[in-house]
Amino acid sequence: MRRVGVHGAGFTPITQMSSSPAAAADWWDPNNDGLCVWAAYQPKGAADLAGSYVDLSGNGNNTAPGVAPTWDAVNGWIFNGTTQYLVTTFVPAQDQSQSMIIQYTNAVTVDGVICGCNGLTTTRVFHLEPLRNGTSVRYGNGGLTAVAPQLAAGNICVAGNDGYRNGASEGIALAAWTGAALTVYIGARHSTAVGGANNFCQSYVQAFAIYDCTLTAPQVAAVVAAMAAL
Repeated sequence: MRRVGVHGAGFTPITQMSSSPAAAADWWDPNNDGLCVWAAYQPKGAADLAGSYVDLSGNGNNTAPGVAPTWDAVNGWIFNGTTQYLVTTFVPAQDQSQSMIIQYTNAVTVDGVICGCNGLTTTRVFHLEPLRNGTSVRYGNGGLTAVAPQLAAGNICVAGNDGYRNGASEGIALAAWTGAALTVYIGARHSTAVGGANNFCQSYVQAFAIYDCTLTAPQVAAVVAAMAAL
C-alpha cells in the first residue's frame, strides 16, 4: 500500500492500492484459465535429457524412457523412428473427455504415430499421426479420421471429437470409444497388437501436453500460439 498527497492541516490522505503484476502464464495455460492439464513437457530448452522428462505442470506426471531418445536444447526430443519412445501413465477415458497436443518438426515416417495408444479396433484409439499414407494427418480419440494434407512440422491436437492443425479446427466428428484404452506413449504408439510400442515416428518434439478434459477451440488456439513461440 502506498499513500499519495501532501500532508497539512485539515488534509485527509488519499490511500491508493498498488497492484502487483500478474504472474507470467505458462504455455500449457497461457491465459491463466486454470486449464485441466494432466502433464506438460518441454524438451526444447530443457537443461538436459533427464530434465526434459519432468512434468512442468507440477502434477508430478513425469514421463520416462522406454528407449530414450537423443536430445538437444534446440530441437528437443529426437526420435529415431525405429526403437526410441517415452512412456506416460495417462490412460484415456473411453468418452472422449481428454485432449492431447504436440509441437514438432522433422517428422519423416509415413504412418508413424508421434504420440498415443490404440487397441484392436478402429474406435479404441487416442493418437496423432502426422504423415498418414504420406498424404494426411490422422486424429484419434475413440474413432479415427484422416485429413489432408500431411504435416511434417507444426502442431497437431485432438480435443474431444475434433482435431486441430496449427490451432485451427479440422471440423471432424470422431466416432465414440468402444473398449478399454492403454497408456499413452510419445514417439510411437502403445499398441495392444504387439503388447508394447509400434508405429515409431522419426521426428523432433519440442513440447507436448495432455489434458484430462476437452479443450475448446479458443483454448487450443491459445496453447498452440504459446507453444509455437517457445
